[in-house]
Amino acid sequence: MNFDNNLLAYEYYKNQYVPKEVYTSGEKDETKLIDKYSVDKKNAPVIALKDDIINHEGYGLKNGFYSVVPDRYLDFLLLYQGADLKAKVPVVAFEVYESVNAKTPKTEKMSYRRYLKQQEKQYRKYLKGINPEEFDFKEANIEYDREKDAYIIFYNSNNYSLVGVIKF
Repeated sequence: MNFDNNLLAYEYYKNQYVPKEVYTSGEKDETKLIDKYSVDKKNAPVIALKDDIINHEGYGLKNGFYSVVPDRYLDFLLLYQGADLKAKVPVVAFEVYESVNAKTPKTEKMSYRRYLKQQEKQYRKYLKGINPEEFDFKEANIEYDREKDAYIIFYNSNNYSLVGVIKF
């Protein structure tokens, strides 16, 4: 069997400099979208586990702090420790709230001086607090339920709330 040295050298060169495929969830699954678990972890709420959640085989979550982020399609609650995905908790219940749309102001003609005064007035209005139109509320809690022998994670955001269950 004869091999062409140029072909072998080309494959070695290509594999050496081409970046490897990156899967954000840490898994490679051809049936799902690659970006299904690519989420924005900015301002994610943090839960603290006091006890280890470990099954009889020794796998599970150690005590510590975990960031809770829902996936893109609200199927799982993803638990991150640092940048590593540690667990995918299935969502068993969710509730979507109606978002309250702010009334759009009527457009009116005004001078530039009046516009600057109006902007300064809005700026002084929100100096003491956060502008509620720009604020994204997120909260996560974890509880142990003795009857079900499971840990329940409650995730609340501006317009939806999710419930995930960890059971061994």
